[in-house]
Amino acid sequence: MRKLPFASKARISTALLAVCLLVTVSRAQNPPSTSSSAVAPAQTPAQSHPATKANDAMLARAGKLYYSTAKYGLTGFDCAVVPNWLTFIQSAQPGVAFAADDPRILLLKSVKITLHARMKGDSTVDWTPLSAPGTPLDKNSTDILDAMHQATEQSLQGFLEFWIPFMDGSAVPSSSEGLEIAKTDKGYTIHAEQAGTSVTEEIDNQLLINHYSVVMDQSRVNFAPTYKPTDKGLLVNGFLAHILPAGSPPDQVQEMHVSIEYQSVSGDPIPARLKLSVVNREAFDYVFDNCTVNRQTK
Repeated sequence: MRKLPFASKARISTALLAVCLLVTVSRAQNPPSTSSSAVAPAQTPAQSHPATKANDAMLARAGKLYYSTAKYGLTGFDCAVVPNWLTFIQSAQPGVAFAADDPRILLLKSVKITLHARMKGDSTVDWTPLSAPGTPLDKNSTDILDAMHQATEQSLQGFLEFWIPFMDGSAVPSSSEGLEIAKTDKGYTIHAEQAGTSVTEEIDNQLLINHYSVVMDQSRVNFAPTYKPTDKGLLVNGFLAHILPAGSPPDQVQEMHVSIEYQSVSGDPIPARLKLSVVNREAFDYVFDNCTVNRQTK
């Protein structure tokens, strides 16, 4: 029986480089105890451009367009996570046929996965393999479980890092203080630099956030969200990222696609299905089931 290509763990890490970059930017800009704002430009006193009433008014109008968990009191959710392991394994080894009852897939399906998502950070993933007393796993099975545990945790937590700012309202800065804001023919650009990291956010004339650019340590991520209109405001339902890792030549840009389907749980929109893939590399496909929500106590 062929082993899973766990040399591809390095490719998984590369596929999630966009997430890691944005997480790093967020942590550099905010103490760990604050809410996540991985994609919002830093607001620092070091910037020389003063806030203006016009820019503050523009940001206030833009902020009202989006659904906000802060506004509706959602603090987190808990879901069982059901990965499509066949999709992942086939994406990791293109051209190789796998049966749905492949022993590796059956092994992975036996794992119980639970996501504890928290809008203020500190989200966790429980990974609970099926217990079989008296029949210890062989090394190959243990290696498969360990590798997929790491890949699953990284992809889910990474997704939350760049999804939450679009859900809790922090993707739109609350004030123009410390930011460079310029009016353009297409809308506005918001720019900030801190500790060698440059972040540029573009907002169009309809005040939609349509592009981010993050440059750090010779790495570059161009990041474009898409939205779904709802009666409570816009919900982000997709991302397209172009990623250039540090030290890579310009023709080695990687393209990452993320799509999000939603479900309503107690009136709150939370993910029902997440697809995350890098062109010509791994693809993740998760279903979120048996979900409950956590709300702010009054």
